[in-house]
Amino acid sequence: MPDWAELADLYHEVYREPPYGETEADAARFREAVAGHAQLPGFALETVHSGGMLAGFAYGVGREPGWWPALAGGGPPSWIAGSPLFYVYEFAVRPGQRGRGHGRALLETLLGARTEPAAVLAAATAAPAHALYRRWGWMVVAPVKTGASELLARRL
Repeated sequence: MPDWAELADLYHEVYREPPYGETEADAARFREAVAGHAQLPGFALETVHSGGMLAGFAYGVGREPGWWPALAGGGPPSWIAGSPLFYVYEFAVRPGQRGRGHGRALLETLLGARTEPAAVLAAATAAPAHALYRRWGWMVVAPVKTGASELLARRL
């Protein structure tokens, strides 16, 4: 199994930055959440290391037909509705490791072997990653109830 503490440390390094402003308590909740998700069928995690240290990670869980995130402020588009999907829960690349292709490689590897027809993730609209996803072919499919994020999807 992965080193959950190492993942939580990287999570905290990335998500304490604006626009997130998450705390060490948020990182502890992340550690519990990812360990719980790892027990679910369809869990997948990819990591990338650089210079002997964790540079980034991405993980998600395959979800059954009809599942849709509770945080969604609207239903799924017709091309997703009723189909299984892969939900990307977290994606993080250490600030000093960005711009080297790690992020794109992580997502491509994570999604490359999936059998679901689509992947979905939530992204804060103010985060640089949001624009990155859009450049990589993800499309906005629903608002998130908090109003500060959107659900994006991509055919696999």
